[in-house]
Amino acid sequence: MGFKDELNQLTHGVYRFEEPMKRHTALGVGGKAFCFAEVDSLYGLNLLISIAKRFRVKYKVIGNGTNLLVSDTGFNGLIIRLTKLTDVFLKKDQVRAMAGAGLNKLINFAIDNKLTGFESLFGIPATVGGAIVMNASAFGHNISDYLTTVETLNNGKIKVYDKSDCKFGYRKSRFLGKKEVVVSACFHFPKREESDLPFAQLKRYRDLRKATQPVGKSCGSVFKNNKNLCAGELIDKAGLKGYSIGGARVSTKHGNFIIADARANASDVYSLIKFIKRQIWEKYSVQLEEEVEYLGEF
Repeated sequence: MGFKDELNQLTHGVYRFEEPMKRHTALGVGGKAFCFAEVDSLYGLNLLISIAKRFRVKYKVIGNGTNLLVSDTGFNGLIIRLTKLTDVFLKKDQVRAMAGAGLNKLINFAIDNKLTGFESLFGIPATVGGAIVMNASAFGHNISDYLTTVETLNNGKIKVYDKSDCKFGYRKSRFLGKKEVVVSACFHFPKREESDLPFAQLKRYRDLRKATQPVGKSCGSVFKNNKNLCAGELIDKAGLKGYSIGGARVSTKHGNFIIADARANASDVYSLIKFIKRQIWEKYSVQLEEEVEYLGEF
């Protein structure tokens, strides 16, 4: 049997061939994946990866595709999406969340159980797994702040890392760019005081995000902040707000956001990113580094 034959016999998820990746990324651009899968169990995930390895099919595990830019030629391999692994539950005095759970689900679960800590991350359209890999942050708080352990799948084996072994830093962890797949994490949140009003906190952060971030298809912040330099401020200072290439445009509201309109393709976004990097280097001798991850040939 071949790769397709084996996948067609699996019962631990949904599998589609020649799937347009623009349906699965926040930017809404990108070509087709040779195969796209959504698994509903760790067993299914492990089985799918082992089949891909056996047939030497390239594979990539994703969450919501928030910071992913897939090329117009697509990805000649297997995309595995974890958004069916969404359980969040109490485990003794901790909260365990599967990698495919959205951050909002984790935050609401904590609030329902009279816990606090992650309200500032509310509204980030990321999964728990993706947020851990990138050490997502907002308004001075990181996903790693209350994290205790991370569980991964690597070469068919489950491994548990303590927080101190995860090598968290600004927009990075030991899992970034690796084949080791984050499958779950445990958090120890502080108890919420009765006087705290969690939904008022959520509204405050939601309003802050609404006031500072644009509406439209984007991958969030395109570039990492450079030491004490804010990428968005540099882009604004360079006069690049509103600059466009094809259907991709630098937001007029926040310089570190690129908005993709209905005409946009991945090449437009990629070309605009490279143009911004050249301009900032030529004007300020600052080398911007992308947060967005590229997949496929550019």
